[in-house]
Amino acid sequence: MNTNHFHYLWCVNVATTLAIELFTVTVLVSVFEQTASTLMAAGAMVARTLPPFLLGPVAGVLVDRFPRKNILISSGLFQIILVGVAIYVLRSSDEMSVTLIYSILAGLAVADTFHRPARMALIPTLVDQGHLVKANSFILASNQIMMAISYTAGGWLILSFPLGNISFAVMALFVLAVLTAMAIVEPRSQDADKAERKESAWKSWISGLRYLRAHPIARPLTIMETVEHLPHGIWTGAVMLAFTTQALHGDAADWGYQGTGYFTGMIVGSLVAMSLSGPLARFPGRIIVFNACVAGLFTLAYAGSQTVWVAVTWAFVFGPPFAIRDVAQDSLLQSSVEKRQLGRIYATREMLRNAVFMFAGVFFAWLSGFVSIRIIYGIGGVLYLLTGVYALSNKALRESRIVSDEELREKEL
Repeated sequence: MNTNHFHYLWCVNVATTLAIELFTVTVLVSVFEQTASTLMAAGAMVARTLPPFLLGPVAGVLVDRFPRKNILISSGLFQIILVGVAIYVLRSSDEMSVTLIYSILAGLAVADTFHRPARMALIPTLVDQGHLVKANSFILASNQIMMAISYTAGGWLILSFPLGNISFAVMALFVLAVLTAMAIVEPRSQDADKAERKESAWKSWISGLRYLRAHPIARPLTIMETVEHLPHGIWTGAVMLAFTTQALHGDAADWGYQGTGYFTGMIVGSLVAMSLSGPLARFPGRIIVFNACVAGLFTLAYAGSQTVWVAVTWAFVFGPPFAIRDVAQDSLLQSSVEKRQLGRIYATREMLRNAVFMFAGVFFAWLSGFVSIRIIYGIGGVLYLLTGVYALSNKALRESRIVSDEELREKEL
């Protein structure tokens, strides 16, 4: 395990995640307060999810074709420029137009469409397979801490400080991420693999799709995650904020508490995954199936919440199984997919699940104007249970395991 360079990657991941989520939470609350519209607030989610859907194929090819360190640096510089535009606009006013907010969020998402697959694809090049579960647990725990900070502090910050001041802090985080990415050193073998490929970008993308379609693990995982993003649509900030105000008679602060509860649960789950790296490596498929079913049951229980604090409790309980499932999925992908294909696999997954998530978020936000918000969460619970049934029916996924480095060497011999 290349500890130093993995820690550099971890720092890039933390700074970038905190910057994007803090900016998103603060502007989402701003849009909701300006418009008092769940659908308009959901537009912020569309601005974040549309770019990965449109640019996923291009991102996957570039991440697998060029040094991933360079992708991190160039994407980070673009994010710095975008936040600079926001600061320039806010110098003359404490508010931005909703259209401009959407545009800047979309630009940040464009950069992250390249940044995130590059980060995830770098992990198995800096970490041996025996440490993948621990590395992914560490990354996920850190991400959830940053998300919890964003949701807890975001609502308070936007009420206490001008958006321009918050944007300066966001820019500083992006600068830190870029400077740290410059210290990462990729293994030379990865660059050599890239140099050997003569395919055009189009052929490279098509070959990645063929690889995904034929892969016994990556294909069912991608299908499952794509379908699962239908019920994920009920957890968008706008729909959840509507549940808090309409069903629980709370406010934006109560919405933030639920987000904090969920992310705290994710942190706990990430730490549990780190301590259970052995069972996770032996039974990742079974863990994925079990947690998909648990998500459905917990969503149905959340839909019946009568008070904010009951909802916060259920949000926390959600966290551990989701975190353990995410670690299992990422580790399973990174250990079973060829490293030179990993960028395309991650980008394709992001493209498909963001397309479904975008549709689901807008659909459920629209539907909330016609049916009870509790019914919407009940629908989400049933959809989660159906994804669990699909995962259970796939034998390759159900019986999958993470192969160690020693086992890989034995196979090669």
